[in-house]
Amino acid sequence: MLNDIPYKNLLGKGRKYDVWVLRDVYDNTFADIAKEYNVSVSTIIANYENMLFWKTRYYVNHLSIVHGYENTTHFRKIWRSALDCYLGNKYIVAYFEKEYADILKEYRNGEPGMPKRILQSLPPLRNQFSMRTISSIIRLRETEGLTYAAIGKRLRMTKEKAEDLYNHHYHVLYFQLSERIMEVTGDMDLRDKYRNTFRVGSGKKKYDCLVADYPELCENFLKGKKQK
Repeated sequence: MLNDIPYKNLLGKGRKYDVWVLRDVYDNTFADIAKEYNVSVSTIIANYENMLFWKTRYYVNHLSIVHGYENTTHFRKIWRSALDCYLGNKYIVAYFEKEYADILKEYRNGEPGMPKRILQSLPPLRNQFSMRTISSIIRLRETEGLTYAAIGKRLRMTKEKAEDLYNHHYHVLYFQLSERIMEVTGDMDLRDKYRNTFRVGSGKKKYDCLVADYPELCENFLKGKKQK
């Protein structure tokens, strides 16, 4: 059986709640907030993300109770879908506040929610992104030189999702190319070199490096893919 948790309990988390208010309600930079508290920017970002997590958890619990569910499974599925779509805790909180505005406004009991500038700019919740959309991201990034923020605005997604889709596309190509090169060269340790060189999420950089290291093999492989 679920028990409702008063929203005001979040205020008891001290600086974490204050950081969220300063960041999202009053639009301060993380650097300015860190300076005010005399701590590192990374500490403030961690406080901020932690508060967004707790806000979402409180919302999911409360919405489950209001809608008559015995557990939080239904709204946790929505939480996961929003995370996959937006790739950012701020957007997840904004989604719940926009989708269940009246319920959550009453639940906050006078405490502020996400400002209109964030709610109004929130992209729609989407379960899938087509290959056509991914091709558009690549074209806008490589041909027109747009930032991920500009791409996201044009294609109605978050900048984080635009960057993720872009890198994932090249990660898949990198994986396919490296598989073929290992078959041809017999170098089964090939991927270790790139894994140790590049951080997670650097799909495009790994792909570019692989093409530069094995130009002929990569060119033949890519030509074969286009002909299929």
